[in-house]
Amino acid sequence: MILLNYDLRTCDSAYYFILNFMDMTPDEYITELVIECENSFEQFWKRNIDRILDVDISDLRIRAFHVVGALDDCKEIRENGLMNLQEVLKRDTVISRALSNCGIFFDIENRILFCNGKKYDIDYEKYRSRHFLSGLDEKLDRIAHRVYYDYCVNGFLLNDDVLNYGTSIHERPEFFMTLVELSSEAEKLDEYWRNHSKSFIVNFYATVEQIHRFNFELDEWRDPPYEDWNELDDEMKLKKWMLSHAIDRANNELGMQFLYIRDDVIISPVQIESIEEM
Repeated sequence: MILLNYDLRTCDSAYYFILNFMDMTPDEYITELVIECENSFEQFWKRNIDRILDVDISDLRIRAFHVVGALDDCKEIRENGLMNLQEVLKRDTVISRALSNCGIFFDIENRILFCNGKKYDIDYEKYRSRHFLSGLDEKLDRIAHRVYYDYCVNGFLLNDDVLNYGTSIHERPEFFMTLVELSSEAEKLDEYWRNHSKSFIVNFYATVEQIHRFNFELDEWRDPPYEDWNELDDEMKLKKWMLSHAIDRANNELGMQFLYIRDDVIISPVQIESIEEM
């Protein structure tokens, strides 16, 4: 059995995934998709449904990459893997130590932020139940959202222009963006980190069980939408999502794609395939 590697990072890697997934030669694939199906994905799916049903994705590896600005040449990531934000703030890490040096501490369990000698409530459930927020509450809401709602490990399935992503994730932790609104010391840390870090791409893989299911839902922008989507079971939905996106990527017709790891999952060091300085 061929180990399937779902890889959208390049057009070529997406193309080779299709050939392996469909168990086709290049000539067979071109004949099926271009000649027999006239580049219609839905027709291609229907004509080859028996092949698709037979594909075993139990050991599927989904390849992605994470972008960091690191002060330690990614030593911590090499040793501990990619941790979610809560774990990073709870443990003795480069980030938690840098924040503590600026007078910023998180009590994750009790949902409290200590900043410059002041104590702040960052219980996200309290803030999300309120319709109108302003001033300090609005800033705390953004911090609470990041720490208790949007804290999972994430990465890119595809991004051909990381430097223009827009939030300078290659220079410093994106989380600092929310903290600088609250603390001048955090603003100084943000600037220091930008000026002293090195930028890295961390290539890793994840299993299907480690990924949030919403990652593979129907794309709102897809026109026309997938046919018979609600009649497919979860495995066939995943296969359809992956195959359609791989075909688009192989044809260089796919934009940036994210990967969201489940909240409770840490990407272990053995799942990190390489770390490359940008």
